[in-house]
Amino acid sequence: MIRLRILHETNPRKYFPALFELAEAGQVQLVGAHRYSVAKEFLRAALRDRTPLAERLKNAAGDALFRLKLPVVRGEVVVMGFAPWDPRLLIYRGLARRNRVIYHTSWHDWGLERTPRQPKPAAFRLWLRDRWLSFLAHPNVTTVAVTPVVAEAVQAEAGIRATVIPHAVPDVFFAAGAAAAGARAGREGPLRLLYVGEVSEKKGIALLLQMMSALAGQGVTLTVVGDGPLAGAVKARAGQGASGVTFLGPVRDRAELARIMADHDMLVLLSQRTETWEELFGIVVVEALAAGLAVLATTHVGPRGILAPVGGAGLFDQDDHAGISAQIIRLAGDRAALADLRDTQAPVAADYAIPRVRASWQAVIEQAAGGPHP
Repeated sequence: MIRLRILHETNPRKYFPALFELAEAGQVQLVGAHRYSVAKEFLRAALRDRTPLAERLKNAAGDALFRLKLPVVRGEVVVMGFAPWDPRLLIYRGLARRNRVIYHTSWHDWGLERTPRQPKPAAFRLWLRDRWLSFLAHPNVTTVAVTPVVAEAVQAEAGIRATVIPHAVPDVFFAAGAAAAGARAGREGPLRLLYVGEVSEKKGIALLLQMMSALAGQGVTLTVVGDGPLAGAVKARAGQGASGVTFLGPVRDRAELARIMADHDMLVLLSQRTETWEELFGIVVVEALAAGLAVLATTHVGPRGILAPVGGAGLFDQDDHAGISAQIIRLAGDRAALADLRDTQAPVAADYAIPRVRASWQAVIEQAAGGPHP
């Protein structure tokens, strides 16, 4: 049987549910799921995810042990998710000598000055780029891109052809959407907006709170799920009478998150670009579509790619604040228009269902390993 290992910056199970299902179905043997930054992830999981200490200690111990075992790991298929030019690839790139490696990326712009990791000085950055390109060109390395735009970026920068496999949406979101379909069809009352994700400026939270000053007067409500730098501001706003804002904090259980989604009308994701970031995929967009919500998002590369098959329905320029507010107010007063938007967007979710994504991953893994292993 193919021995599979996953290496990701933060949470392998969240980003690769299809691979875990492959293992549960007996198609591969999952021998490890690791975070590639041991100390940083230990701290990040505490501050951002509020992960219990015992779980963080267990993860950190396993991740550190894997680093020590790197020279003797062999005969495996290793799925590695790194941001381009991340220096920590230098620790793990040797895995390609004795294993088959599938490099997984969601980054759409590989310019040295436009990626999350900006190592200094410039001479080191150029040297590191050469090490990266050598790794990607290694005969034991296969590249998988989350979207066609990402695949084009890899081809342009590295001259490497990438297979496109999107992130997968767990079945619980589709089940929650189907269960709530009848109730949603007859739902009346205020428009229920939902935000899920990092509670920060770049994710559009400040803009959402600003809009809610007027939208609450139209009967619109907003529920915020997540944690981050602006969590305190959202919590304070939620404590004000008639604000229309509810703050639930982080929700880690996927079934509970799916239920919360299905109890709302529309997801809003008003991401705002920074010098080195924009919304690369937005898995929450597809989760919301699967759960039966309409989606309103800004035209970053991720949401744009997801909604391209339906003509970009629900997308707005990130600076079109007036247009976004007007659309929300219009949908709040026109349930038929809301249903039309939801019905237009809904078919997109099928491409991200785990059975379809799992089949794509199985094909790539078997090809990398030289065929299925009994």
